[in-house]
Amino acid sequence: MLNTRFLLASLLTVSTAYAQLTGHVGPTSTTAAKRAKICNVLDYGGTIGSSDIGPAILNTFTSCVKGNYATLYLPAGSYSMATWVTLNGASNWAFQMDGVITRTSTTGGHMIIIQNANDFEMYSSNSAGAIQGNGYQCRNAGPRLLRVVTSTNFSVHDLIFVDSPEFHVIVQAGSNGELYNLAIRGTNLGGSDGIDISGDNHWVHDVEVTNRDECVTVKTPASNFLIERIWCNQSGGSAMGSLSDGTAIENIVYRNVYTNGGNQMYMFKSYGGSGYVKNVLLQNFLGRGTAYGLDVNQYWSSQTPGTGPGVQFTNITFDTWDGYVADGVARPPVQFICADATPCQQMILKNVNMWSATNKAVVKCESAYGTGLCLKASGTASYAITTSSITQPAGYTTPPTLAGDLSAGFATNSPIPIPTIPTTYYPGLGQISPLAKNIASATTTTKATTTTSKAATTTTASKTTTTTT
Repeated sequence: MLNTRFLLASLLTVSTAYAQLTGHVGPTSTTAAKRAKICNVLDYGGTIGSSDIGPAILNTFTSCVKGNYATLYLPAGSYSMATWVTLNGASNWAFQMDGVITRTSTTGGHMIIIQNANDFEMYSSNSAGAIQGNGYQCRNAGPRLLRVVTSTNFSVHDLIFVDSPEFHVIVQAGSNGELYNLAIRGTNLGGSDGIDISGDNHWVHDVEVTNRDECVTVKTPASNFLIERIWCNQSGGSAMGSLSDGTAIENIVYRNVYTNGGNQMYMFKSYGGSGYVKNVLLQNFLGRGTAYGLDVNQYWSSQTPGTGPGVQFTNITFDTWDGYVADGVARPPVQFICADATPCQQMILKNVNMWSATNKAVVKCESAYGTGLCLKASGTASYAITTSSITQPAGYTTPPTLAGDLSAGFATNSPIPIPTIPTTYYPGLGQISPLAKNIASATTTTKATTTTSKAATTTTASKTTTTTT
């Protein structure tokens, strides 16, 4: 079955299923292979209902997982956690987290760090495994939930992350990662990032995020990402940044992103700095009632300015955008505020139909060159900000909704309930991979089979979804 994965990898340059990806993503051995040895935390000092499951998780990893094809197994049930763990250096292993872990300590850092893993999978077979951060008890003063550091050939899927005191999921560098079938519920406050991701050749898909900061956001350095079927449900919205000195981002594709409420449909944010962002496609974006729509801001006041003259933005295409902002005069549905010292080049608008709930809107451009709206056609010189009134675009239609759209975010001072993982993340499209709980014999389903299904679901121009297992 794994031969199918490597055959598909050789076809990536022609398969629309992978877009900017340059090779395979996810584990290189099957889930079944990693179940050659089951390392149950209940056999290494853990108990269901434990007041601190952290030491048992670390003991299980050290005593049983390392050096083997193995699965670290946390059975269904409730566990408290007060000791954070770093699981460093193993290959060919899985963390099957079927239970619910609840934070009880206010120590900073990260509750779980996966570091230097290769051929790794973290998931719940019941699609109900969760980390409950109860961030309302220590807002912006406790741990983040999960960090995956410099790991290769990995996946994180079928998990729920709730109310982190700070960020929820961070992927730091590494390569060939896949994140999917995730539900993230944060509070209505900045500093509650959903997914922050850097590295090379990562695929993020089928993710719902609620918070008031980053939805799914690219951090530097980053290359060859495909991010699709994202539901920012009363979220700060997806973004790139904050960007400063030494930025290196290229070959990024976002597509089929639905934003209900929140800060923006997409934002590039920087202030000063150096380096580049180039070769980016943002395609098929829908938005309802966001504050901003398409927002490029290289004078973003919420960050400390970098030492350089500005990050160079080149060859960024915005293709098929439909939606409305809350007040298109107070906050434009489209704005390009580019660095005067490094004007944006090749900003391309195709079928961008953004409007306002107030039926009045403006667009703004500064030192930005490209095609569409207020962008100047060509040049290298800076120019002062221009503000132009627009009328409702002829192609504008009121975007559809999703069942489960929230009307507001979650309060900062009360518990946030654990949700179920949805099966739709963009209107009219099914999920790419079925939930683990819906796959027969989930623990023995191979990633090779799943990858074949993913290729089949997205190769047609109509994006018709088919389900194969």
